[in-house]
Formats: sequence, structure tokens, C-alpha cells
Amino acid sequence: MSSSSPDVIVIAYLQDTLSHINFYFGLFIFIFGIVGNILNILVLSQRTLRSNPCVIIFLGSSTAGIIAILSGLTSRVLSGIAVDLSATINWICKFRVFILFVSRATTFWLIMLATIDRWLISNIDVHRR
Repeated sequence: MSSSSPDVIVIAYLQDTLSHINFYFGLFIFIFGIVGNILNILVLSQRTLRSNPCVIIFLGSSTAGIIAILSGLTSRVLSGIAVDLSATINWICKFRVFILFVSRATTFWLIMLATIDRWLISNIDVHRR
């Protein structure tokens, strides 16, 4: 089976379009994710809020979220501009994926712990408070 010239052109066009979408949406998520998590950290690190244990959990979750965004989206956004080092150097790829998965899992687990904390504090049963 040989591919005809229009098929090759369509495939090249779709790959170029996908590369642009990947770059611009990744950049959008990167900017707003970093700004949102930094604002969370600034608000939650105020002295009056730090007495609440749930705030400390959300502070850790925002920190893990920044690490997840930096480790996951940096190489994706930079691959649209320059050479992706995680695609050429094997140990960087493995380390980036490890950090990404650990930080994403940490973010979700901390939010789950904050949910359980809020449920236990607002429970009717006195022994669970």
C-alpha cells in the first residue's frame, strides 16, 4: 500500500495542527495553573488561617500541584519551541514521569484527606469529632 500525495499532506497538516494545539493549550493551563496555585499558597499561608489543620493540607496540595504542573507541562510546552530533553535523555524522562506521578497522586490524596477531615469535624457523632 502506497500513500498518495494528498494523504501525506493531510497527515502533515493534522500533525502540525496538533502540535500547535498542544503548545497553546499547554501554555494556557501552565500559566493559569501556576498563578492559581501561587494565589492559593499566598492566601492559605496567612497566619490567621494556619491554625486550621485543613488549611495546612490544602497548602501542601497546592505545593504538590505546582510541582505537578512544572514537571508535567514544562517539557510539553517546550517541545513546541525547542528540543525536548526528556525525549532524548532517558533518565530525565524517567525522573520527570516519577515526579509527575508522585506529585499528582499527592495532590489528590491531600484533597481527599481534607475532605475526610471536614467530614469528621462536621459529624453529628461526638466520638468521630
